[in-house]
Amino acid sequence: MYRYLVLIISLVISAKCFAQSVSASDLDAVARSSKGTSIMFAQPLSEEDIAYQEEMKAREQYERAMREKEAYEQEMRARQEAMEKAEKERQRALRPVNLFGNSLKMYAIVNGEVITSRDMQDRANAFVATTQIPITSQNKQMVLERVLQGAVDEKIKLQEAKKNGIEITDQELNTGMQNFAKSNGVSVSEFKKMLKSAEVDEKAFKEQLKSEMAWARLVQSKASQSVKVSRSEVKKVIDSITRDTQKQKFMVSEIVIHKKDGAHISELVQILRQDPRFELYAMQFSQSATAKNGGSLGWVSSEQLVTQLSSKLAKMKEGDVSEPILVGSDYYILKLEKKYTPGVDKMPIPSEKEVKEMLENKKMEEVAEKYLRDLRNKAIIERKA
Repeated sequence: MYRYLVLIISLVISAKCFAQSVSASDLDAVARSSKGTSIMFAQPLSEEDIAYQEEMKAREQYERAMREKEAYEQEMRARQEAMEKAEKERQRALRPVNLFGNSLKMYAIVNGEVITSRDMQDRANAFVATTQIPITSQNKQMVLERVLQGAVDEKIKLQEAKKNGIEITDQELNTGMQNFAKSNGVSVSEFKKMLKSAEVDEKAFKEQLKSEMAWARLVQSKASQSVKVSRSEVKKVIDSITRDTQKQKFMVSEIVIHKKDGAHISELVQILRQDPRFELYAMQFSQSATAKNGGSLGWVSSEQLVTQLSSKLAKMKEGDVSEPILVGSDYYILKLEKKYTPGVDKMPIPSEKEVKEMLENKKMEEVAEKYLRDLRNKAIIERKA
């Protein structure tokens, strides 16, 4: 027992000999002088360290900016190359296509006047040059039907104009050429070079232009008395537009194809969903009176349309092109331009002058359409191909 007591006393004395008194300030000084990385005892940075870190940060930002700039430039170069490639492909697609070989043959006869394969080739080339719509295996038959109808109408219009004593002089035709070239932003000489490049006979183009000029003059003389718009008609339209601001409306364009001519209508829909120029295709292919306006119906409400069309529009989004919709004896292809929702959107109200001009143009188009339709029905047309 005595022995254990002596051992315990010895250990206590030894501990007192080795223990040192350490203050909190001493511990802090030691910790701060340490090169460790503990965040509890981080050493204050010197001005040199701060400057170095800022330099490294600036260098990192600069290098990041350079990498972003290089990536942007690479993307722009890729886009430019893709655009150039697409333009080359487009120009290649717009080159004249030999549709009938080298032989000259009758294609159709209109009231005794012949339309040859050469006439058709010239007009097909002119179609491509003026519309920038290439002839492909997908649309070839549609284009040929459109070109043939145009050639037939050309003959009918010139024949009727001549019957009514309307002639277009060479001077008037030259002025017409100048106006046409000007509207396309080129000089007459440049336009003639374009025709030559597109392999379009200048004489054939002038014949087309002459037909349209003579027809416009003929319709004007026939419709001058019947196409009058009263103030009451204008007021009625404005009142109707004002009332319609309380209804949901759609800004719609259409392409109408008669059922008997609709064999390739699904192909046309595929093209329209890839090519945004709906207005251009409507002007060239639609068989509705709205074709002259690029197929535009303007703002219409559901009540103004048959159920098949209004129900389809209700499900469409702005910019959508519909599937062919059969209504009676016609197929309709619709493009929804905009939607108008009462209380959300603001509907512009046209002025009296705008409404009057719209009604006059509409009446003039109706007269011209009926006139041409009657002439087509009376004409003796023989297709040879």
